[in-house]
Parts: sequence; structure tokens; C-alpha cells
Amino acid sequence: MKSPLSLDLKAVTEPERPAIKGDPMRAHPLWPYLASLGLVAGFSLLGILLNPWLGEGYASLVFVVGVSMVGALYGLMPSLLCALLSSLLFDFFVSEPVFELAISRTTDLAPPVVFALCAVISGLLSGRLRDEATRANRSNQQLASLLSLSRQLQSASSDEAVHDILCESLLAGQGGSLGLYRMTEGRAAPVGHSAEGPEWIALAKAAMLWEPEWLEDEHLIGCRLLAGEHCVGAMVVDRATARARGIGFMLAQGRMAALALERIDLSLRLSEAHAHARTEELKSALLASVSHDLRSPLTAISASAASLLSFGAQFDSETSHELLDGIVKESARLNDLTTNLLQMTRLEAGEEGLSWSLLPVGESLRAIMGRVQMHRQTHPMTLHMPPQELLVRTDATLFDLAVTNVLQNAIRYSPAGSPITIACMPEGRWCHIAISDEGHGIPPAEQERVFDRFYRLARDARVPQGSGLGLAIVRGFVQASGGRIRLESPLRDGQGTRITIILPLMEQDQSRLADEDEDDICANMADDAVDPAPGAAGMKA
Repeated sequence: MKSPLSLDLKAVTEPERPAIKGDPMRAHPLWPYLASLGLVAGFSLLGILLNPWLGEGYASLVFVVGVSMVGALYGLMPSLLCALLSSLLFDFFVSEPVFELAISRTTDLAPPVVFALCAVISGLLSGRLRDEATRANRSNQQLASLLSLSRQLQSASSDEAVHDILCESLLAGQGGSLGLYRMTEGRAAPVGHSAEGPEWIALAKAAMLWEPEWLEDEHLIGCRLLAGEHCVGAMVVDRATARARGIGFMLAQGRMAALALERIDLSLRLSEAHAHARTEELKSALLASVSHDLRSPLTAISASAASLLSFGAQFDSETSHELLDGIVKESARLNDLTTNLLQMTRLEAGEEGLSWSLLPVGESLRAIMGRVQMHRQTHPMTLHMPPQELLVRTDATLFDLAVTNVLQNAIRYSPAGSPITIACMPEGRWCHIAISDEGHGIPPAEQERVFDRFYRLARDARVPQGSGLGLAIVRGFVQASGGRIRLESPLRDGQGTRITIILPLMEQDQSRLADEDEDDICANMADDAVDPAPGAAGMKA
């Protein structure tokens, strides 16, 4: 194999015109001659038969018609052969003396000369017409192919898609090889399944760096892909395929591919610009929101602590207790905010930032309820669980935070004293954890947006606002765990909200639940057979 640096490149400025293929006469070279012999034999016989009535001069016109028709139908060489044959037949059967081949007079040269001229003229004209028709048909096919290629390239969204479309169009199931290459860090990088051989890479790089639109070596032809004045890549095709399809056709496809690649580059730059602008916007929103949310509790803590420090001796016990209680509550609020921010960072890091473990759902929910009720005893809470424990594989810290965030939202936006219900149940291979409240509900138009970061519903000014991260963390946690989240609001009489966290059960847990369900059915059938009495299975609170 040649070294990439020793390629014998040849720069070509004008594409060679490919030979026209597809002519059935060229595919079967004997057919035109056999057919023309039959045709001239027929016209010669007709001229010989009509000679007694028409005379020698008019009978020769019948021979001329035969020769001209052969030239029109089958081209120059068959018509010349037929002109020679017609001359011999005319001289032997028509020209005086008949049944004798002799050229004794000057006028005897006229028939072969005229027949030959008719053959040449008709053969050349018909051949040119046939070639032009074939060329026009080929051009129409290429234009249709280019139009189809243009339509397909308009929908291409990646370099690999452009490569696949080019292969389908240029190779057209006829074999051959095509490679698409992009300049990356000073080297020609293959796109998709493009060949990675040194000859292909070297020719692609040379095509991208040199001025001619296309180059060729012993086995390959490389085309420079230009979009305006900018080179966006190179296309390399094996020499046989390029010659068969036509260099001009290959260059036209290359120009279309260059426009598609330039559009993809511009689209990527535009997406990156939008992403950068969106990132900057989110950073600004994050800083503004975090600054405000941090400033509020810090200001309250600072004011209360300063008051106690300066005037603590003058305050009665009730006032001092209120100030200390405010410090504790604002500290808890500050802790919740920092926890949410830290856990959001873990979620954005993907699975690498998560710690997976086997988690008993019922035990975890009871612990979360106990901790929340210890700090906020304004709402009665009820937990409904199946008799068996449910197991899920998830991040225990994020599970705790997600359920806590939903409970805190239910407490924050529900009337004091209204009940909050937590129902956990298996459904197929999923564990459903539904948390319901009797608050004002969430408008349907806002139900999708409440899961966005830093989005807060417009509430009564007297209702404390959260950080806008709680439900965003819940959705991020559920998606990272391979589950789903569902929001239903209102529940009844225009009030209430239910948020359902759906997590996949462990496989062994699914099998156990199926076995237990089958055992329960068998047990119920046995009980009905012994003492048929109505009954219903309830959830354990």
C-alpha cells in the first residue's frame, strides 16, 4: 500500500465527459447488422420486382430508401455495409446488363457513390440524434436524482445522515465506496462508516487543502466540498464509480452536500449560542433567586439575634421566645434551601452523582412523616400501606428529600387543620406513592410549569413562598430513578392536589407480590368454600 505522502495526485480542472451507456445496440453488437441485412434485402427485392414497371432510375430510389432507413435506425457502420450490398445487388439485378457484375461505364459508379453518401449522411445524423437523446435522457435522470438528493439533504440533521444520503444517491445499490471527511484538528476525520485507509485520508486532506475542485490518484477521486469560499470537507469516491456515474454528476452532488454540511454547522452554532444564552439566563435567575432567598432568612436571623443581643434584658419571656422561635424557623428554611441547591447539583451530575441502594418504601415514609410532623403539627397526616413491604432501588437521600418537598408544599398551600393523605400501593411492576391535600389546587395551565426550576405560582401574599426548587428536584429524582410523576388537580369541588411518585419495584419484589396475590386468591376461595361471607381487604394505616 502506498504511503499517504507518496500519492500520485493529478489535479483536473475540467471533468471528462463519460461515455454514454445504456444503448441496446451496443449491448448486442451483431443485432444491428443482422437487422439491417434483413431490411436491405427486403427493399432490394422490392426494387428488383418493380424494375420492369419503374425503370432503372426509379428502381434505384427504392434501394436508396432502404439504405437511408438502415442508417436512420442502426447507425453509420451498418448503413455503409448495406450501401455496399445494395450497390452489388443493384448492379447485378437491375443495371444493364443484368445478371452480371461489371463497371464498364462512368455511370456505373453513380449507384455505389450515391448509396454510400446516403448511408453516411443518414448514419451520422441518426447517430448524433440517438446520442443526443441518450444524453438528454441521462441528464433528466441525473436532474431527477439531484432533485431527490436535495430534498433528502434538507432534512439531514447530522454529518452521518449526509454521508448515508450521499451513499444511497451516488452508489445507488451498484457497489463501490464513498467516504465523507471533515477537517478536525488538522486531520481529515472520517464521517460515519467512511473508509479510514491511509490513501483515503491522505486524498481527502489534499482535496481540502488544495485549490482544484477535485483530485485523483490511481484508484480514488477526491472532491473538495466548498460552501461559498469556505471548505467544509471532502468527498472521496473510488475511481470506477466516479467514472461510471460521471465526474460532473459527482461534483454536483458534492456541492449540494457542502451546502447541507454548512447548514448543519450553522445550526449547531445557533444551538450552542441559544444554549449559552439560556445558561447565562439561568445563571442570572439562579443568582437572583438564591440571593433573595438567602437574604430573607439571613436578614430575619440577623435582626432577631441583634434585638436579643441589644435589648434581651428588656424583653419579657414571651417576646424572647418569639424571637428565638423565628431564628429557629428561618434557620430551618435556610437549611432547606441549601439542601435543595446541593441535591439539584447532584441530579444535574447524572447517575454518577447518585448513590443507589435498596430502600424499603413503607419504613422510609413513616420516618419522613414522623420528622415532618415533629416540626409542623398543623395538619393531620394518614399513611395507607399494603400489608407487605415494598422495595425500590433508588437514592435514599433524594427519596427522602423528594417526599419531604411534596409534603412541605402540601402543608404550605393547604388550610390549617386540613388532612394530608399518603397512599402507597403496588401496580404491576411499579410502586405508586400518592400524596393528596385539600388546598386551593393548581390551575391546569400551570401544572406543567410547576416542575420547572425557580417557577412559583402566584399566591396570596400572606402565604409563604418556597424556593421554586422543590418540585423540580422531585421530577429530576423520579426521572433519574427510571420512574414517572403525575399531578392531578383539582380533586373535588375545585380543591385539592394529588402528586403521585411512580418508581419501579425490584424484580424479586414483583415476583413476590405476584405470588402473594395468587396465595391471597387461593386463601379467599378456600374461606368462601368454608364460610362464605362478604369481606373486603383494606389498606393498613
